[in-house]
Amino acid sequence: MCLSLSACERTALDERFFDPALPGWQVIDDPDTVQGPSDWRVEKDHWLHQLSNIWGRRGDFIGKWYGTYIVAGEPGWKNYRFSVRAKPGDNDGFGVIFRFKDQDHFYRLFFLDDPMSGGPLTRLDKRNGPDYTEIWSAKRGYKVDQELRIDIDLDGDLIRASVDGAPLLEAKDNTYSSGKVGLFCYAQQGQAFDDVRVTLH
Repeated sequence: MCLSLSACERTALDERFFDPALPGWQVIDDPDTVQGPSDWRVEKDHWLHQLSNIWGRRGDFIGKWYGTYIVAGEPGWKNYRFSVRAKPGDNDGFGVIFRFKDQDHFYRLFFLDDPMSGGPLTRLDKRNGPDYTEIWSAKRGYKVDQELRIDIDLDGDLIRASVDGAPLLEAKDNTYSSGKVGLFCYAQQGQAFDDVRVTLH
C-alpha cells in the first residue's frame, strides 16, 4: 500500500537521446504525405531533431494536420505524467501524442503558429481512423526558437496539460484508457525534442 502519491510513482521512461539508433522508438509517417519521408535523428547536442518538412494530405489538411510521429513505451500504460522539452525551429505544427494504441487511435496535443495553416492554435484532439476530433482548443501559438516544456497528466478520463509549469487545459474523454507516448511534427522542419519522461502513478 502506498502512503503517498509520490511513493506510488515509478519512472517508466527517461530518454535523454544519447543513442542515435533510437532503441525502443518507432517512426510512423502518415500516408499520402508530401515532402517526406520524415528525418528523425539524434544530433551531437543530444536532442532528437526532425529535419524533414513532411506534411499532408495536400488540399485536405486543415483540422487534421497530418505529418510524422515517433512513439515509444508500453500499450498498457494507463495513468501517467508525460513530460518533454520542445524547441521549435519553424512556425508550423508540432506536439505530443499519448495513450497511443496504433497509428489511427491516440490523443494529440498540437501547437501551430503559421496563419497559412490555421494558426495560431493549440488543440487537444483524438484520432479515430483517418480523422481527428477536437476536444479542446485555444487561439494560442508559440515563439520560434524558444524552448518550452510540455507536461501531460492522465488520470482515468481526466486529461490535464501545462506549458512551462502553467496550467493549459483540463478536459475529460474516455475513448482511450491506455497506450504509448509520442512526438509529432506537421510541416515542421527543424523541430527538436529532449528529456522525454514518463512517470506512472
